Amino acid sequence: MADSSLHRTIVRSVDPVGPGDLAAARELHARCSPQTLRERYHGVRDAEEADRLLPHLLSPRFGHGVAARDRDGTLAGLGHLLWEGEGDEVELALLVPDGRQRRGVGTALLRRLLTLAAGAGYTEIYAVTRPGGSGEHGLSALLRASGLTVGRYPDGETVVLCAPLAARPLPAPLDPAARVP
Repeated sequence: MADSSLHRTIVRSVDPVGPGDLAAARELHARCSPQTLRERYHGVRDAEEADRLLPHLLSPRFGHGVAARDRDGTLAGLGHLLWEGEGDEVELALLVPDGRQRRGVGTALLRRLLTLAAGAGYTEIYAVTRPGGSGEHGLSALLRASGLTVGRYPDGETVVLCAPLAARPLPAPLDPAARVP
């Protein structure tokens, strides 16, 4: 059964991504403003610079990526869990192009990534962003709307948002075969 919240959004599905999705991820970058890319990638200047990060982000060696697709199959957003080794915390990263923001894309990505993180045994997620920007405010609001308690920790030119996963009930996994008509 499909997640009913997806019916109110532009999201058709949330599916795993990998190295084979490089061209679609580059096209997604091209639809992002320079500010959106800086918020996500901590200071990159443009889509070309952000594109150089994609092979790492799409590699299963460094984490797990998911993509939200809109009703026509276009990538509407990317989400990643990035692990840096041992430990019970995992980094969360979301990217939604400007024209797709506030339409349920980030929520759909976050739900899938929270389910994956908890299923993999992580007890805390954290996200790194620029302080005071739309990335920090949007991500903080999204995490809180998901029932998480969010801590904010300044770290030089970035801010780290942390949230324990045990403090919220986990969402039911999205059925990857379910499609919104």
